[in-house]
Amino acid sequence: MYTLEPVSPQRNNDWDTVIQRCSNSNVFQSSVWRDALTHAFKQLDPIYLLIKKDESVIGGVPAFVFQPIPGIRLWYSMPWNLFGGPLLINSTGVNTDELISSIETYLQSVARKKRWCEMCWTLSPDDSVKYGDALKTAGYEKTDHFTHLLKTDCNIDTLWQAYNKRVRGAVRKAQKSGVKVTDTANDKDIAIFYNMYLATVKRLGGTPKPRKLMTYLLQHGIAKLAIATYQDTIIAGLLYLHFNRTVTLWCEASLPEFLQYRPNNAIFHHILTLACDEGYDCVDFGASPPESTGLIAHKEQYRAKRTDFCSFTKTILPMRRSLWTSSESLLRKIYTRLQ
Repeated sequence: MYTLEPVSPQRNNDWDTVIQRCSNSNVFQSSVWRDALTHAFKQLDPIYLLIKKDESVIGGVPAFVFQPIPGIRLWYSMPWNLFGGPLLINSTGVNTDELISSIETYLQSVARKKRWCEMCWTLSPDDSVKYGDALKTAGYEKTDHFTHLLKTDCNIDTLWQAYNKRVRGAVRKAQKSGVKVTDTANDKDIAIFYNMYLATVKRLGGTPKPRKLMTYLLQHGIAKLAIATYQDTIIAGLLYLHFNRTVTLWCEASLPEFLQYRPNNAIFHHILTLACDEGYDCVDFGASPPESTGLIAHKEQYRAKRTDFCSFTKTILPMRRSLWTSSESLLRKIYTRLQ
């Protein structure tokens, strides 16, 4: 029999002790990530649960309820199609169907009381396979996604030789041109990067993350900012995250007029070198829209491998979900303009 126990923000140490013992956990399941999102977005309410079997804690379920407008509440195992749970310390002896059934019973009970209109799990590649059938049986619809993962083997020389020759050439060109890459925590550098990031997101038609979210992650030690400089000018940057065994490449920005010096290639190589030196097992290059063939090709030049994962969605209150569907595009535009 599996039971669920809510975790309060005051029990951060308990939560991280469990999550760091789960081999496939990453930064998006950490307590700092939960606190950062809560700090940056008033619309997100964390709901974190410990999984117990016979009174022993065996894992956890990190999640948020998103309330973009009054009356609309959506439960996400993690926002933005980032990997959520359930995460297990050891899956040996765990009955997958019974576990999902226990979690689903608990969540459905809360969903009725809180009037959630939708529930959505986004699972890691391994967990998409492990839990997919049980979630579909429980009435969830599957959506396919993919990310790009690179196993480091903690050996940058091996990775360097595996790079596409154009990447090696680009890194050498950056070095010969005088491009320097460093990690920085300087407030002025962060401000310059963020303005560059806003311009990059606008150019690409995306929705920017707020600066206070980035600042919180940097201040609490799970993010680093790598910047590329040319003649003392910051020309590119990448905010990356690190936790447990994984480094995640997250928010990237660059000045188009300096791309000829290949600063992005230099930054990628810098981060991969640090990941190897500091003993991380894997670098996650992040999910890509299927139509972004150039971005996908760029990631694969480093020999990062396309890896499929899935989200599973169940609509509980269709009329309320339809209201959010019709409002989402406009609200995103307003939010982007405010940023």
